[in-house]
Amino acid sequence: MMKLSFFPKLLSSASLLLSAALSSNSACAETYVVASQNIAYYPHYEFSAVKDRGYAWALLEAFAAERGITFEYVSMPVLRLQIELEKGNVDFVYPDHPTWTNPVNDNATKHFSVPLTESLVGTFVKPERYGQGISSIRKVSIVLGFSPLYWQDRIESGQTKLISVADNKSAIYMAQWDRADAFDMDYYVARYLMDKLDDVDEFKLDPDLPVTVVEFCLSTVRKPELLLELNEFITNNPGLIAMLKTRYNIGNAHYRLESIQAGLQ
Repeated sequence: MMKLSFFPKLLSSASLLLSAALSSNSACAETYVVASQNIAYYPHYEFSAVKDRGYAWALLEAFAAERGITFEYVSMPVLRLQIELEKGNVDFVYPDHPTWTNPVNDNATKHFSVPLTESLVGTFVKPERYGQGISSIRKVSIVLGFSPLYWQDRIESGQTKLISVADNKSAIYMAQWDRADAFDMDYYVARYLMDKLDDVDEFKLDPDLPVTVVEFCLSTVRKPELLLELNEFITNNPGLIAMLKTRYNIGNAHYRLESIQAGLQ
């Protein structure tokens, strides 16, 4: 565990890096396009936002400031991300992972960064449904385009049905209105939304239902050298990473899951 006396120095260095990221880049800086799914996934990312675009954006901006480059952020449908990446119209896709598949390209043709963070994705239920087991979950609301493989066997057998919706907020309301028994979502995205919504129950992630930890990486086809520089930046700036995760309230996914399994939400 990090000693408290060491913490101010880390935060000071991290703050300087972040301040540099928020300053204007040189007009002659080389520009790269980073694309994400066109859904609000804050605090992880929300590239369509006007100002604060989430943790991944803040980290990439800090890297860009140090490197002397500029990132342009765009959002688009999931499949189009990979199409535009193949065409060369976007340079990077976030989030991505070597184990994820799509019908557009082969992961063998892509390069991946080290994880920028991890996502704890699980099944949220109302308090009265907590601990009732998987057999009680007949309908699960989820954002269109997401594929929860851990539900696949029950979906194929007809035991559970997915209800696809346009965004995470809609997924929560489907469960709130009992049109779904549960919703599938990242823990930190769900907590952020439920803190903002004053007309929904205090849904809880049930660790006895399907849950997983997913790494969020940056992928590219044509710019692998820049990913290597990003990897080095992430490795060399643990203080910045810690500060950003604290700012965006994104904890260690594995530790959070362990605490939830121990009965602490």
